[in-house]
Amino acid sequence: MKYNPGSGCNVVVDGIDSPEPPLFIRMFICLRPLRDGFAKGCRPLIGLDGCHLKGAYPGQILVAVAKDGNSNLFPLAWATVEIENQETWGWFLESLMEMFKHDQGARLTIMSDRQKGLITAMVDVVPKAEQRFCVRHIWANFKFKFGGSTFKELFWSAARATTYYVIAYCQFEYEIAMESIKLLDEEAYEYLLNIPTIHWCRHAFTPKCKSNMLLNNIYETFNAVIKPTRDKPILTQMEWMRRIDFVARSCVVQPSRGNTFEVQLKDDQVLVDLKKETYTCYHWELTSIPCVHAYACILDMRGDIEAYVDPYYTMDTYRATYEPVIQPMPGPKH
Repeated sequence: MKYNPGSGCNVVVDGIDSPEPPLFIRMFICLRPLRDGFAKGCRPLIGLDGCHLKGAYPGQILVAVAKDGNSNLFPLAWATVEIENQETWGWFLESLMEMFKHDQGARLTIMSDRQKGLITAMVDVVPKAEQRFCVRHIWANFKFKFGGSTFKELFWSAARATTYYVIAYCQFEYEIAMESIKLLDEEAYEYLLNIPTIHWCRHAFTPKCKSNMLLNNIYETFNAVIKPTRDKPILTQMEWMRRIDFVARSCVVQPSRGNTFEVQLKDDQVLVDLKKETYTCYHWELTSIPCVHAYACILDMRGDIEAYVDPYYTMDTYRATYEPVIQPMPGPKH
């Protein structure tokens, strides 16, 4: 608080009024430069996760991690708590929201593994936030009852699909996968139907956080990084960035009026509207990065690809993320 003014530090102890020394319970930290960097340059997507403390002091570390414009890990806040439950997650979220002044999580997207007590705590503290569930964890529970390669392929097809509308006699990816699951096992179909699609299926995600991410693995990576010490966050992991230019040159582009196109790639055809920055496969809306179909249209028009990418991914925004400086400070003896 002294060396990085405006940071959040929330400490809970037991027995503060007793003659005996108070007993440490939990502690939350969010450095202001991290908060400001998130606000300036990161997409409004936060991942929550927890891991066990090792050694003589048992407990849990709870973390909130974001992604910068280059999809690198960006730690936001962390806490040491006595146990992982609804109370501690609620306290963690309240402390975090106090730093960001968000209206009950409005305009935020929060991804989690549905940890113990977390979903209930989110309903209480951040009811306006969009919730996403890690699809890998949903699959891990699903496969105990409905295992096998066929179920696995159909499950992931349903999760990854970005189209679901019924047009003429064609049913698109999500409905095809779900109907196939229903034919195999009615109970498996009902199991997935009971998990709202807005939490785990790309076609139902809102585009507000500019991400089509299905997995919470980058936040689990953060916990893996701190595993050797479990007492401080270390930033090391970088996520891959895809390249699409080679594939885009295989597209057949048929211009229509204005900025609309039909784009055919292999046996798939989509509609692209460069003015509205939309197309029927929905990837552009989710990520705000033109995917292969839109990229082919931009190439056809000899347009500037960077003009169609969201400012979240620009170098200026990336630099703004890391502009706030975490000031050095002396050790615990001082």
